[in-house]
Amino acid sequence: MNKEVYKITGNDASNYEEHLGPLIFEPSAHALLPHIVTLPAQSILEIASGTGRLTKHLRENFPASTSITATDINPDMLELAQQQLGHSAITFQLADAQALPFADQSFDLVVNQFGLMFLPDKQGGVNEAYRVLKPGCHFVFTTWDHTASMGLFKLLIDEIMIPLFEGEDTSRFHTPFALHDPNLLNAYLKQAGFAHHKAVYLKFKGHANSAKHIVTSYFHQHPLGRQVKEKAPADYDRVANELEQQLIQRFGPGAFEFELSALAGIGQK
Repeated sequence: MNKEVYKITGNDASNYEEHLGPLIFEPSAHALLPHIVTLPAQSILEIASGTGRLTKHLRENFPASTSITATDINPDMLELAQQQLGHSAITFQLADAQALPFADQSFDLVVNQFGLMFLPDKQGGVNEAYRVLKPGCHFVFTTWDHTASMGLFKLLIDEIMIPLFEGEDTSRFHTPFALHDPNLLNAYLKQAGFAHHKAVYLKFKGHANSAKHIVTSYFHQHPLGRQVKEKAPADYDRVANELEQQLIQRFGPGAFEFELSALAGIGQK
């Protein structure tokens, strides 16, 4: 099995923070926090911390005496997080979630927001979270629900992108949404050895300033748009315009909210 983790570098990292951060990852962090802040922890490990959207809230919601270690395999993402949060009492470290560079039973709480889907060895990633946890402590993570449950992603992925790449293997477009079965999440947790585990749905909303806001965030400044430009340069502007018009038809011409859905997996060692 290829265990190389999906990586985001260069401009994609800054675009991720500037555009997708406030659009979907900030509201998702707020939705997850109630499942985290009630857990006692003097030491927290965040896996796949990205640009630090959840990290910031962990620091704000746990006592100053609680140590927080934020890790990611993408150096450009981690550098952005450190630039924005370096003044806080947070340790930043490059790490592969499938082979964490920490001793057994090192942490009271391990958290991961939307990273598990990208691990080639997903069970290995859950196993590693279990290994570094102290007995009785918790692993909390999120994965996206399937595209059909979220109108924005159903339009963007299923109705716009997939037909453009007909005849190819289009599974890559569903990778972020591939772990939407709560039974599978529970199976990963059980196999890792968690004594107690569950998967719960999180329902929350994102907010866009306009249809153009989405087109900028998820097409012009996103790898999805780049793939269209590489495959069919002449279609690039047409697809962007089509996406904008479809968004206006479904959500209106001005600012709008859109439904988001995720699963939170929670395991206690």
